[in-house]
Amino acid sequence: MLVLKYLILIFLFFSALSCKKGDDVAPENVVEANFSKAIDLGEIENTHLLEVSGIVSSKKFPGFFWGQNDSGNPNTIYLLDSAGKGTKEVTIKGAANRDWEDISLFVESNGISTIFLGDFGDNNSAWPFCILYWITEPDVSSLPNIFSVNSLNITFTIPDGSRDIECMLIDQKSKDIYLVSKRDFKKRLYKIAANKLVPSARVVAEFIEELNFSIPPSLDNSLQKASYITSGTVSKDNSEIIIKSYSQLYYWRRKSGESIEDALMRPSKNIEYLVEPQGEAISFNTTGSAFVTISESLTSSPSHFFLYKKLL
Repeated sequence: MLVLKYLILIFLFFSALSCKKGDDVAPENVVEANFSKAIDLGEIENTHLLEVSGIVSSKKFPGFFWGQNDSGNPNTIYLLDSAGKGTKEVTIKGAANRDWEDISLFVESNGISTIFLGDFGDNNSAWPFCILYWITEPDVSSLPNIFSVNSLNITFTIPDGSRDIECMLIDQKSKDIYLVSKRDFKKRLYKIAANKLVPSARVVAEFIEELNFSIPPSLDNSLQKASYITSGTVSKDNSEIIIKSYSQLYYWRRKSGESIEDALMRPSKNIEYLVEPQGEAISFNTTGSAFVTISESLTSSPSHFFLYKKLL
Protein backbone atom coordinates (compact mmCIF):
# COMPACT_ATOMS: atom_id res chain seq x y z
CA MET A 1 0.00 0.00 0.00
CA LEU A 2 2.86 2.41 0.82
CA VAL A 3 4.43 1.66 -2.53
CA LEU A 4 1.16 2.37 -4.32
CA LYS A 5 0.74 5.68 -2.46
CA TYR A 6 4.30 6.63 -3.38
CA LEU A 7 3.66 5.84 -7.03
CA ILE A 8 0.43 7.80 -6.95
CA LEU A 9 2.39 10.83 -5.71
CA ILE A 10 4.79 10.39 -8.63
CA PHE A 11 1.83 10.19 -10.99
CA LEU A 12 0.35 13.39 -9.57
CA PHE A 13 3.69 15.12 -10.04
CA PHE A 14 3.89 14.14 -13.70
CA SER A 15 0.23 15.01 -14.23
CA ALA A 16 0.82 18.47 -12.77
CA LEU A 17 3.68 18.99 -15.18
CA SER A 18 1.65 17.82 -18.16
CA CYS A 19 -1.26 20.16 -17.44
CA LYS A 20 0.75 23.18 -16.31
CA LYS A 21 0.20 25.01 -19.57
CA GLY A 22 -3.38 25.98 -20.14
CA ASP A 23 -5.25 23.34 -18.17
CA ASP A 24 -6.26 25.75 -15.41
CA VAL A 25 -7.36 28.48 -17.82
CA ALA A 26 -11.12 28.64 -18.22
CA PRO A 27 -12.61 29.08 -21.71
CA GLU A 28 -13.85 32.55 -22.52
CA ASN A 29 -16.98 33.56 -20.55
CA VAL A 30 -16.90 30.41 -18.40
CA VAL A 31 -16.38 30.83 -14.66
CA GLU A 32 -14.92 27.69 -13.15
CA ALA A 33 -15.62 26.90 -9.52
CA ASN A 34 -13.10 26.44 -6.74
CA PHE A 35 -13.64 23.90 -4.00
CA SER A 36 -12.50 23.46 -0.42
CA LYS A 37 -10.17 20.74 0.70
CA ALA A 38 -11.84 17.48 1.69
CA ILE A 39 -13.92 17.64 4.87
CA ASP A 40 -14.26 14.29 6.63
CA LEU A 41 -17.92 13.88 7.61
CA GLY A 42 -17.28 10.65 9.46
CA GLU A 43 -17.97 6.98 8.92
CA ILE A 44 -20.80 5.51 6.86
CA GLU A 45 -23.35 4.19 9.34
CA ASN A 46 -24.79 1.35 7.27
CA THR A 47 -22.36 -1.55 7.62
CA HIS A 48 -23.85 -3.19 4.50
CA LEU A 49 -22.33 -0.40 2.41
CA LEU A 50 -18.65 -1.37 2.42
CA GLU A 51 -17.85 -1.71 -1.31
CA VAL A 52 -19.26 1.57 -2.54
CA SER A 53 -18.95 1.92 -6.29
CA GLY A 54 -21.39 4.77 -6.90
CA ILE A 55 -23.36 7.53 -5.19
CA VAL A 56 -25.92 10.10 -6.39
CA SER A 57 -27.85 12.89 -4.71
CA SER A 58 -31.56 12.33 -4.15
CA LYS A 59 -34.20 14.55 -5.72
CA LYS A 60 -37.05 13.49 -3.42
CA PHE A 61 -34.94 14.03 -0.31
CA PRO A 62 -32.60 17.03 -0.76
CA GLY A 63 -29.45 16.54 1.28
CA PHE A 64 -29.65 12.75 1.00
CA PHE A 65 -27.76 10.37 -1.30
CA TRP A 66 -28.30 6.93 -2.79
CA GLY A 67 -25.32 4.56 -2.76
CA GLN A 68 -24.61 1.16 -4.26
CA ASN A 69 -22.09 -1.67 -3.84
CA ASP A 70 -20.30 -3.47 -6.66
CA SER A 71 -19.97 -7.16 -7.58
CA GLY A 72 -20.62 -9.89 -5.05
CA ASN A 73 -23.23 -7.80 -3.23
CA PRO A 74 -27.05 -7.76 -3.22
CA ASN A 75 -29.13 -5.93 -5.82
CA THR A 76 -29.75 -3.14 -3.32
CA ILE A 77 -29.32 0.63 -3.02
CA TYR A 78 -28.87 2.50 0.24
CA LEU A 79 -30.09 5.93 1.41
CA LEU A 80 -27.66 8.14 3.35
CA ASP A 81 -28.04 11.59 4.81
CA SER A 82 -25.50 14.39 4.35
CA ALA A 83 -23.35 12.96 7.16
CA GLY A 84 -23.39 9.39 5.87
CA LYS A 85 -26.01 8.24 8.36
CA GLY A 86 -29.10 6.14 7.68
CA THR A 87 -30.02 2.49 7.21
CA LYS A 88 -32.78 2.57 4.57
CA GLU A 89 -32.26 -0.16 1.94
CA VAL A 90 -34.13 -0.73 -1.32
CA THR A 91 -33.95 -4.05 -3.16
CA ILE A 92 -34.20 -3.68 -6.95
CA LYS A 93 -36.51 -6.39 -8.24
CA GLY A 94 -35.76 -7.74 -11.72
CA ALA A 95 -32.09 -6.79 -11.39
CA ALA A 96 -28.91 -8.70 -10.58
CA ASN A 97 -25.69 -7.15 -9.33
CA ARG A 98 -23.13 -8.72 -11.65
CA ASP A 99 -20.89 -5.69 -11.18
CA TRP A 100 -22.72 -2.42 -10.52
CA GLU A 101 -20.20 0.39 -10.94
CA ASP A 102 -22.05 3.71 -11.04
CA ILE A 103 -25.40 5.28 -10.23
CA SER A 104 -27.02 8.44 -11.65
CA LEU A 105 -30.31 10.30 -11.41
CA PHE A 106 -32.38 12.16 -14.00
CA VAL A 107 -35.42 14.36 -13.38
CA GLU A 108 -38.11 13.72 -16.01
CA SER A 109 -40.18 16.50 -17.57
CA ASN A 110 -43.08 15.59 -15.26
CA GLY A 111 -40.86 16.08 -12.20
CA ILE A 112 -40.48 12.38 -11.42
CA SER A 113 -36.89 11.35 -10.71
CA THR A 114 -35.39 8.23 -12.27
CA ILE A 115 -32.40 6.40 -10.79
CA PHE A 116 -30.08 4.59 -13.24
CA LEU A 117 -27.80 1.72 -12.17
CA GLY A 118 -24.90 0.73 -14.39
CA ASP A 119 -24.05 -2.98 -14.45
CA PHE A 120 -21.01 -2.51 -16.67
CA GLY A 121 -17.99 -3.41 -14.55
CA ASP A 122 -15.83 -5.95 -16.38
CA ASN A 123 -12.38 -6.40 -14.82
CA ASN A 124 -11.28 -8.91 -17.47
CA SER A 125 -13.10 -7.31 -20.44
CA ALA A 126 -14.86 -10.64 -20.92
CA TRP A 127 -18.60 -9.96 -20.70
CA PRO A 128 -20.39 -9.91 -24.09
CA PHE A 129 -23.00 -7.37 -22.88
CA CYS A 130 -23.80 -4.82 -20.17
CA ILE A 131 -27.08 -3.87 -18.52
CA LEU A 132 -28.51 -0.51 -17.53
CA TYR A 133 -31.29 -0.71 -14.92
CA TRP A 134 -33.57 2.09 -13.86
CA ILE A 135 -36.25 2.70 -11.24
CA THR A 136 -38.52 5.54 -10.22
CA GLU A 137 -36.96 7.08 -7.14
CA PRO A 138 -38.98 5.68 -4.22
CA ASP A 139 -40.56 7.75 -1.48
CA VAL A 140 -39.06 6.05 1.55
CA SER A 141 -40.49 8.38 4.18
CA SER A 142 -43.45 6.12 4.99
CA LEU A 143 -41.81 2.77 4.21
CA PRO A 144 -39.87 0.35 6.43
CA ASN A 145 -36.08 0.31 6.51
CA ILE A 146 -35.94 -2.56 4.00
CA PHE A 147 -38.32 -2.82 1.03
CA SER A 148 -38.28 -3.46 -2.74
CA VAL A 149 -39.22 -1.76 -6.03
CA ASN A 150 -39.58 -2.90 -9.65
CA SER A 151 -37.01 -2.04 -12.31
CA LEU A 152 -36.72 -1.69 -16.08
CA ASN A 153 -33.59 -2.24 -18.15
CA ILE A 154 -31.82 -2.27 -21.48
CA THR A 155 -29.03 -4.61 -22.53
CA PHE A 156 -26.22 -2.99 -24.50
CA THR A 157 -22.92 -3.87 -26.12
CA ILE A 158 -19.75 -1.86 -26.70
CA PRO A 159 -19.06 -1.47 -30.44
CA ASP A 160 -15.29 -1.95 -30.26
CA GLY A 161 -15.19 -4.89 -27.87
CA SER A 162 -15.81 -5.48 -24.18
CA ARG A 163 -14.57 -2.76 -21.85
CA ASP A 164 -14.38 -2.27 -18.10
CA ILE A 165 -16.53 0.80 -17.33
CA GLU A 166 -17.13 2.54 -14.00
CA CYS A 167 -18.14 6.08 -14.98
CA MET A 168 -21.65 7.14 -16.08
CA LEU A 169 -22.71 10.71 -16.87
CA ILE A 170 -26.28 11.75 -17.72
CA ASP A 171 -26.99 14.93 -19.63
CA GLN A 172 -29.57 16.57 -17.36
CA LYS A 173 -31.42 18.11 -20.31
CA SER A 174 -31.39 15.50 -23.07
CA LYS A 175 -31.19 12.33 -20.89
CA ASP A 176 -28.39 11.01 -23.11
CA ILE A 177 -26.09 8.71 -21.16
CA TYR A 178 -22.29 8.83 -21.49
CA LEU A 179 -19.89 6.12 -20.37
CA VAL A 180 -16.12 6.45 -19.89
CA SER A 181 -13.87 3.40 -20.04
CA LYS A 182 -11.78 2.68 -16.97
CA ARG A 183 -8.52 1.05 -18.01
CA ASP A 184 -7.63 2.16 -21.54
CA PHE A 185 -4.37 4.11 -21.94
CA LYS A 186 -6.49 6.78 -23.67
CA LYS A 187 -9.92 6.52 -22.09
CA ARG A 188 -12.84 6.03 -24.48
CA LEU A 189 -16.19 7.84 -24.42
CA TYR A 190 -19.44 6.09 -25.40
CA LYS A 191 -23.01 7.32 -25.65
CA ILE A 192 -26.45 5.76 -25.29
CA ALA A 193 -28.96 8.21 -26.72
CA ALA A 194 -32.12 8.84 -24.72
CA ASN A 195 -34.32 7.46 -27.51
CA LYS A 196 -32.66 4.05 -27.01
CA LEU A 197 -33.85 3.78 -23.42
CA VAL A 198 -36.75 1.53 -24.34
CA PRO A 199 -37.50 -1.15 -21.71
CA SER A 200 -36.03 -4.57 -22.59
CA ALA A 201 -34.33 -3.20 -25.73
CA ARG A 202 -30.97 -4.49 -26.94
CA VAL A 203 -28.82 -1.66 -28.21
CA VAL A 204 -25.26 -0.84 -29.21
CA ALA A 205 -23.57 2.06 -27.46
CA GLU A 206 -22.05 4.64 -29.80
CA PHE A 207 -18.32 5.26 -29.64
CA ILE A 208 -17.76 9.02 -29.51
CA GLU A 209 -14.04 9.74 -29.05
CA GLU A 210 -10.80 9.03 -27.25
CA LEU A 211 -10.22 11.39 -24.33
CA ASN A 212 -7.13 13.42 -23.55
CA PHE A 213 -7.09 13.29 -19.76
CA SER A 214 -6.06 10.70 -17.16
CA ILE A 215 -3.39 9.32 -19.47
CA PRO A 216 -0.70 7.51 -17.41
CA PRO A 217 2.86 8.82 -17.86
CA SER A 218 4.18 5.30 -18.47
CA LEU A 219 3.12 1.67 -18.79
CA ASP A 220 4.06 0.95 -15.20
CA ASN A 221 1.17 -1.02 -13.69
CA SER A 222 0.84 1.12 -10.57
CA LEU A 223 0.83 4.36 -12.53
CA GLN A 224 -1.74 2.95 -14.91
CA LYS A 225 -3.96 1.95 -12.00
CA ALA A 226 -3.68 5.45 -10.53
CA SER A 227 -5.17 6.77 -13.80
CA TYR A 228 -8.15 4.37 -13.89
CA ILE A 229 -11.46 6.22 -14.21
CA THR A 230 -13.82 5.18 -11.41
CA SER A 231 -16.86 7.49 -11.42
CA GLY A 232 -18.38 10.74 -12.66
CA THR A 233 -21.11 13.26 -11.88
CA VAL A 234 -23.04 16.03 -13.64
CA SER A 235 -24.56 18.85 -11.60
CA LYS A 236 -28.36 19.03 -11.54
CA ASP A 237 -28.31 22.33 -13.47
CA ASN A 238 -26.25 20.53 -16.17
CA SER A 239 -23.45 23.10 -16.06
CA GLU A 240 -20.63 21.19 -14.34
CA ILE A 241 -18.94 17.82 -14.74
CA ILE A 242 -16.50 16.01 -12.47
CA ILE A 243 -14.81 12.73 -13.40
CA LYS A 244 -12.61 10.93 -10.91
CA SER A 245 -9.78 8.49 -11.13
CA TYR A 246 -8.11 6.74 -8.23
CA SER A 247 -5.73 9.68 -7.90
CA GLN A 248 -7.34 12.81 -9.38
CA LEU A 249 -10.53 14.81 -9.89
CA TYR A 250 -11.12 16.39 -13.32
CA TYR A 251 -13.56 19.32 -13.51
CA TRP A 252 -15.28 21.11 -16.42
CA ARG A 253 -17.69 24.04 -16.45
CA ARG A 254 -19.79 23.72 -19.61
CA LYS A 255 -20.26 26.61 -21.96
CA SER A 256 -23.76 27.51 -23.13
CA GLY A 257 -24.94 24.98 -25.71
CA GLU A 258 -21.83 22.83 -25.33
CA SER A 259 -22.32 19.07 -25.42
CA ILE A 260 -20.77 16.79 -22.82
CA GLU A 261 -18.46 15.26 -25.42
CA ASP A 262 -17.23 18.69 -26.55
CA ALA A 263 -16.61 19.76 -22.96
CA LEU A 264 -14.60 16.61 -22.22
CA MET A 265 -12.29 17.31 -25.16
CA ARG A 266 -11.21 20.58 -23.53
CA PRO A 267 -8.49 20.61 -20.87
CA SER A 268 -9.90 19.99 -17.41
CA LYS A 269 -9.30 21.88 -14.21
CA ASN A 270 -7.80 19.64 -11.53
CA ILE A 271 -9.44 19.76 -8.10
CA GLU A 272 -7.29 19.08 -5.05
CA TYR A 273 -8.24 15.55 -4.00
CA LEU A 274 -7.62 13.67 -0.77
CA VAL A 275 -6.66 10.30 -2.25
CA GLU A 276 -8.85 7.57 -0.74
CA PRO A 277 -7.88 3.89 -0.35
CA GLN A 278 -10.05 2.90 -3.33
CA GLY A 279 -12.21 5.87 -4.21
CA GLU A 280 -14.94 4.83 -6.63
CA ALA A 281 -17.89 7.14 -5.90
CA ILE A 282 -18.58 10.85 -6.44
CA SER A 283 -21.67 13.05 -6.69
CA PHE A 284 -22.65 16.70 -6.67
CA ASN A 285 -25.20 17.47 -3.98
CA THR A 286 -28.71 18.53 -4.99
CA THR A 287 -27.98 22.27 -5.05
CA GLY A 288 -24.54 22.01 -6.69
CA SER A 289 -22.96 23.82 -3.75
CA ALA A 290 -20.65 20.88 -3.01
CA PHE A 291 -19.78 17.35 -3.99
CA VAL A 292 -19.11 14.21 -1.97
CA THR A 293 -16.88 11.16 -2.35
CA ILE A 294 -16.78 7.71 -0.73
CA SER A 295 -14.15 5.01 -0.94
CA GLU A 296 -14.54 1.29 -0.88
CA SER A 297 -13.41 -0.13 2.45
CA LEU A 298 -10.29 -2.26 2.21
CA THR A 299 -11.14 -3.85 5.56
CA SER A 300 -14.34 -4.67 7.42
CA SER A 301 -14.34 -1.19 8.98
CA PRO A 302 -16.74 1.49 7.62
CA SER A 303 -15.71 3.85 4.84
CA HIS A 304 -15.55 7.61 5.38
CA PHE A 305 -17.75 10.23 3.73
CA PHE A 306 -15.95 13.32 2.37
CA LEU A 307 -17.40 16.72 1.41
CA TYR A 308 -15.84 19.35 -0.89
CA LYS A 309 -17.61 22.72 -0.58
CA LYS A 310 -17.84 25.15 -3.47
CA LEU A 311 -16.04 28.36 -2.56
CA LEU A 312 -17.60 31.72 -3.34
